[in-house]
Amino acid sequence: MTDTPEALVAALRANDSRPYGRQRTVTAEELVEAAEQLVDHRDLQVLALMELMEAYEYDGEARKAPVVFARLLKLWDEHPDDFDDWSRTQLFWRFKWVASALRSTPDVPLQAVERWHEELRTRYTGAGHDLQPYYAQRFHLAAHTGTGTEDAFDLWATRPRSRMSDCTACEVRSRARHHVRRGEDARALEVWKPVLTGESGCSEEPWTSHAFALLPLLREGRLDEARSGHLVGYRGARGKSSTATQIGLHLEFCALSGNEPRGLEILAENRGLFEGQGDLLARLEFLTGVEVLTARLAEQGHGALPAAGPTGQGWTVAELRAHVAAEGEELVERFEARNGTSAVGDRRRARLGRAPLL
Repeated sequence: MTDTPEALVAALRANDSRPYGRQRTVTAEELVEAAEQLVDHRDLQVLALMELMEAYEYDGEARKAPVVFARLLKLWDEHPDDFDDWSRTQLFWRFKWVASALRSTPDVPLQAVERWHEELRTRYTGAGHDLQPYYAQRFHLAAHTGTGTEDAFDLWATRPRSRMSDCTACEVRSRARHHVRRGEDARALEVWKPVLTGESGCSEEPWTSHAFALLPLLREGRLDEARSGHLVGYRGARGKSSTATQIGLHLEFCALSGNEPRGLEILAENRGLFEGQGDLLARLEFLTGVEVLTARLAEQGHGALPAAGPTGQGWTVAELRAHVAAEGEELVERFEARNGTSAVGDRRRARLGRAPLL
């Protein structure tokens, strides 16, 4: 029962201790409904909405987060005294979550994403926060669309970190990936060093960086480090609904390093990712990794092998390859129509066109 403030607080604490996943997300939705019945306790509504937004963010349902955040922002504008120090900090921190969710949703017009950036800038300025996070979001959007990336990187990377900046490890990853996109693998790995060696980390690091660093390590001939990174990175990403991008990178690594059977095992262990529709950019990254793996197997004459695809039917490698290729192309078309550039498709085609490295 959550019909009293004390019971609701206890339920929120219990849900916060659960691992991210469907159970935590559904419970968070129910707790928001319960909080709305306690009309004299808007502070508990704030906490319940915060819990729901976090559940969406880490359950691969990030595109639902902006709606929740809009409710939080309305409460903030009308009743700021109902926010304690923690929830006030979280409110401004999660402006960045919304920016990321909008960028990853092709149905959201580019102009709407840019308007949100300006909202972030206005709100941060009004609250006395430095604008480094704003310039970070501008860079992430530029990297996504392939427009003005170098200038956006300089505007972000040359500013000092501030209280609302992403954690050091996540910013290291963003800087390193910029160099990878420029073809500067050695420089990227040097930038990545404090994260890949475990000196710097967070709830998403180092296992996320391990996934992105796999191919740069292979291309630089650092095979033992790549193998170790695959093992460590995959342990961190396995079985999580919010790690579709990372799993796609591990599948690609297996395909390009001569370990296709292990790729099929990883695909089977993460079959549930085919069901996720909450982050379409991450879904595209996952589907592309699946296509790299299945294309490699088909080229070796193994198109008739069974493969783990969407539930409800049996799949062969060849059938799954055709399925993910069709959906991948459809997603690319949606992103490119929204962005007005070919950057998303260019990156996908580059991944599909890579020759095996081992």
